[in-house]
Amino acid sequence: MLFTFAVQADKNTLTEKINALVNGSSKNSAANVTRHVILLTSSEKLASLCADPHLSLSGNQRLTGQRTVVARCGNKKHFLQVRIEAEGSWWVAARDLKKGSVLGPDDLIQRSGSLTNLPADLVMQPSALQGAVLTRPVRTGQPLTKNQLRKSWRINRGEETDVIAYGNGFHIMARGKALDNAAVNDPVRVRMKSGQLVTGSVNNDGSVRINL
Repeated sequence: MLFTFAVQADKNTLTEKINALVNGSSKNSAANVTRHVILLTSSEKLASLCADPHLSLSGNQRLTGQRTVVARCGNKKHFLQVRIEAEGSWWVAARDLKKGSVLGPDDLIQRSGSLTNLPADLVMQPSALQGAVLTRPVRTGQPLTKNQLRKSWRINRGEETDVIAYGNGFHIMARGKALDNAAVNDPVRVRMKSGQLVTGSVNNDGSVRINL
């Protein structure tokens, strides 16, 4: 009985450490996502671990599902199987939306709960949705995902724009034609009236900045 209690205590401690590991490494930690680990490895196998193994995650960083945790004791590796469950908040369409729609606050509803069986590329930060453009139709209540969205173009291909080249204590302005669609801070190629091809980044006002 005492042995069983000790193993269970070690298992609880190990589970707490893995919980800290997966939540600390979560790419969605800033989006109020909490992940819970269920340790699937048998107590008999856990008994062969050292007291304080170095833990790391193996494989991709998906939010939920079965994962492998590598527990290193000196030069020896142990592979522990876990199941990860997650809870958090995500956004769904408030109504049917057409391809090309620019998203605004009235188009979005927040949902919270278990993330199990939801798409891995959910958009959880509202800042990533405001002003984004849908690349496909979305139905009412459908979760919004990264592959459904693109940034709103600040410059459109073929549009004339100001190109401002900044040097040490001076700047030069000229006009050119954009060769790409681009959002704010995106790189864009511009063909100058002289025929020269330059690349710069898009400013908030739609001009293109080049640092000399």
